[in-house]
Amino acid sequence: YKSLAWYDELRYRLMPYTLTLAGETYHRDGSIMRGLVMDFPNDPRARNVDDQYLYGPAFLVAPVTQFKARSRAVYLPAGASWYDFETGKLHAGGQTIKAEAPLSRMPLFVKAGSIVPTTEVQQYVGEKPDAPITLVVYTGKDGTYELYEDDGLSMAYQRGAYSRIPISYDEASGRLVIGARSGRFDGMVDKRLFKVRFVGAGARPADFAAADATVDYAGQPVVVTRRR
Repeated sequence: YKSLAWYDELRYRLMPYTLTLAGETYHRDGSIMRGLVMDFPNDPRARNVDDQYLYGPAFLVAPVTQFKARSRAVYLPAGASWYDFETGKLHAGGQTIKAEAPLSRMPLFVKAGSIVPTTEVQQYVGEKPDAPITLVVYTGKDGTYELYEDDGLSMAYQRGAYSRIPISYDEASGRLVIGARSGRFDGMVDKRLFKVRFVGAGARPADFAAADATVDYAGQPVVVTRRR
């Protein structure tokens, strides 16, 4: 039960990320789930991996399907470094590793350079539209992201009722820029609290309560610098 509840809570924590993927799928012909080769076409070993998948640009998911298995082989595509979502251990790409798979968790990895928006656990989508959004920055590489929002209820997004917030991270300077918002929709939260968390090797990405900075955002650019 605890394991199932943890994944249900993760679903709601990742709702800003998932809704952005949905926006990309509709407006830009994106894909929420995809094979490794779609993002890593130059990695020949990624072409024949048929038991792992990418969930958006950030996550690599490796389901466990063997009865009573407590580990499994996971291929990490070349051209990127990968954080273990549970432990924070950083792995180089282009190799197959033995990933631990206890009963309560399945192997889950996040690409270095990813910016993942998360929010509070809720009982249903839209329960807390003004809840703080935590931007989890997986350091080690430059990264960009564009947070998409709409009213989550109507079809108004088909008529242009949505907003986008560009976000970028520069590894050399440690600067995260939350850019100027474009677009709007009925019910949009004009002023929002953003929390920022920088994840480095050894940090626990699943520590959802942690934050390195908190900023008030009202649609204009804001800069957060990572402490060295």
